[in-house]
Amino acid sequence: MIPNYTSKDFRNALLNLLPMGPIWSRAEGGMVWFWANIIAQSYVRNSDRAIELLKVAFPSTATELITEWENTVGLPDLCVGPVEDIATRQMLVVDRLVSSIESSTDFYIAYAKKYFGIDIVIDQYSPFRFGTSFNRPFGYEEWSHTWRIRSDQDLQFLSCIFTRMAPVHTYILFGPFADEL
Repeated sequence: MIPNYTSKDFRNALLNLLPMGPIWSRAEGGMVWFWANIIAQSYVRNSDRAIELLKVAFPSTATELITEWENTVGLPDLCVGPVEDIATRQMLVVDRLVSSIESSTDFYIAYAKKYFGIDIVIDQYSPFRFGTSFNRPFGYEEWSHTWRIRSDQDLQFLSCIFTRMAPVHTYILFGPFADEL
């Protein structure tokens, strides 16, 4: 818990730091007491601002420093563009700091749902082999690393994001093929 000191706390601390003697009277209403009270108010403002800075500097609660956090983690995303909502911006910063990108299709399905509210289906292909049925596309070895992402929603910005995030050896196709429309 962060301590929150009052003007009285700082005034008393300042008065207790002064040397002993009649010239340093700590009596309420005296010159030294007024001096300590004035200085204490400045300390309260500084203390309150330091506490506020701790709150607004942390990524999940950042307001004043959200732009610096975004620059640190590479936001705004070039595929999505700037986001106006501060809560979404905070969530994106925290996610970039703590998450890791996986190579599983489940990760990409969950990502599309979590951040964009889009339900997607990912088809994974494999090369043609003996015994494979003839009612599917023929492919060579590169089909081992080919995904097709389908949805009934627009995938334009999602294709930009997933192409950038996907493992480098993966080839991604988006949307239904012409014969499926």
